[in-house]
Amino acid sequence: KTGTTVQGNANSKDPNCATGWEEPSITNKLQEKRRLEVNTNKDIAKLEAYFGTPMEKTLKNLPTSGVHTPSPWPAPYWPTYQDGINVVWSQGEPSPAEKYATAFGKDVTEFMDKVSADNGIDSQSKRKKCSSDNDCSTLTDGSKCAIRDGKSSGYCIPTWFGICHAWAPAAILEEEPKCPVTYNGVTFEPVDVKALISDIYDGASVGTVFTGARYNGGDDATDEYGRHVNEAYRDLNPAYFHIAVSNLLGNLKKSFVVDVTAGSEVWNQPVRGFKVYEQTEMSLEDAAKTFYGLESYPWNAAAKSIVYVKTRLSWVFESYANGGLVSSGEVDKYTTGAYYYYLLELDDAGAIIGGEWVYNSDDNHPDFLWFSKAKPAADTVTSIGLSYADVSMLLKKAIACDGSSSGSESAGSSASASASASTSASASTSASASTTASTSGSTTSASSSVAGSSSTAATEVPATEVPTTGSSTAAPSSGGSAATPTEIPVIPTETPTTTVQGTGSSGVTTQAPASTTATPSGGNGGNNQGDHHQNEHQQNEQQQQQQQHPSQRTSTSWFHWW
Repeated sequence: KTGTTVQGNANSKDPNCATGWEEPSITNKLQEKRRLEVNTNKDIAKLEAYFGTPMEKTLKNLPTSGVHTPSPWPAPYWPTYQDGINVVWSQGEPSPAEKYATAFGKDVTEFMDKVSADNGIDSQSKRKKCSSDNDCSTLTDGSKCAIRDGKSSGYCIPTWFGICHAWAPAAILEEEPKCPVTYNGVTFEPVDVKALISDIYDGASVGTVFTGARYNGGDDATDEYGRHVNEAYRDLNPAYFHIAVSNLLGNLKKSFVVDVTAGSEVWNQPVRGFKVYEQTEMSLEDAAKTFYGLESYPWNAAAKSIVYVKTRLSWVFESYANGGLVSSGEVDKYTTGAYYYYLLELDDAGAIIGGEWVYNSDDNHPDFLWFSKAKPAADTVTSIGLSYADVSMLLKKAIACDGSSSGSESAGSSASASASASTSASASTSASASTTASTSGSTTSASSSVAGSSSTAATEVPATEVPTTGSSTAAPSSGGSAATPTEIPVIPTETPTTTVQGTGSSGVTTQAPASTTATPSGGNGGNNQGDHHQNEHQQNEQQQQQQQHPSQRTSTSWFHWW
């Protein structure tokens, strides 16, 4: 499903975990020729127009690493099949939606019904009705039977539908809530505040800079060289990817959002950093023989030389872990990424004029790249009645750890109302079509003790919990580690183990990935999401470091989260 184009604004009514843009208009369509000439590329022009400065395109002048500070913060993507922010994420506690309605004088049932109709289970009422997962078994979109609390039937909803398109920009633009805050007798945990601010970004009209084209599925055939025929699948072109990432993160110190899957599913992730691991200069002939088995390079007649590049992009993934994860350094546990392998085509001056994905990156590479131009307007009130002023007040206190308020600081909201019965969501299962979310007991607990200035001297933030099936409450996670009830897709992370020898006179050697290791985020379909990924990444990075030339090696600390 696609949304509608709103003059560069995200359309919040697209129910899946996507930005909601239609395919590009005629003026923004990818060039019919498979060659990307970045000097005239409209995506480059969009970046230059927004930042008011030319993008550096000469490879030797581009930075080879960049980390955005502060890091974007982890949070759930509030899956549609779990009824969005109606889900009870912590056992024994009301949902974020119920807490907001109670604290700000709204009818709880009415407000939660609006949440469900906007981006929760009821928003999918046109989908196939169901009473169990068996009713959804004939579907091939990863659907599960999602049933609201108190109901006996629901709808078959793909588990990847959610509001990651709202969480991702919020995690970049808004400071992370760190401590619980009590307002009108209702205590909001940091995850609750994250839920509310994410839902604000889903319902607000916020201008964006959007580059690339969303691949909506369909023809994904490949040619004899493994290249995808569909242009929307092939983009982002690696030339644009390299220029954009190195300019934004390296030169402009700007984070952004990428759909980390090239396929039809959309997983928007806020980017934390990048690092170029290898740049190997090659002649056109060497590149042709090494990568395509040809005598001459076929893709860009204007190219004068080729550079083989291996780059890792790192992003923050979804989690229900509570507390200040960025300020505490816990965000490292919720950072993952992927290696990308590609060729850059250079002109006589060394400027990048095109590129090609190679190896597994033909299939696994970012689909599109975008970022919000600004925060929502201060007076924003969404269609469900969620006030940005109210949520900003809570956020400010949660950042400052000023944990209590009498209610006098509410912006446009009435005094407290008594809580009514919860209508929190319950999905029939938290497993994806292919696998079940799991956690590893090898990492430290996601619970934390956060000192605040609320009515108690220090408030202990409870351990994160995992919403379970058939219940409006959350079951404790096992193993003492943070667990997310969501399904995160897989992108293969390749650790090169095979050497491919160029046959030209230069004797160029490139490293070809011979095996893949699943990382917790990226790719298509659902996948286990456990904290054991941290140890796996560290092992991969140590192996990669050992394979580099001594002159390329850096201190072990660099590989903490890459």
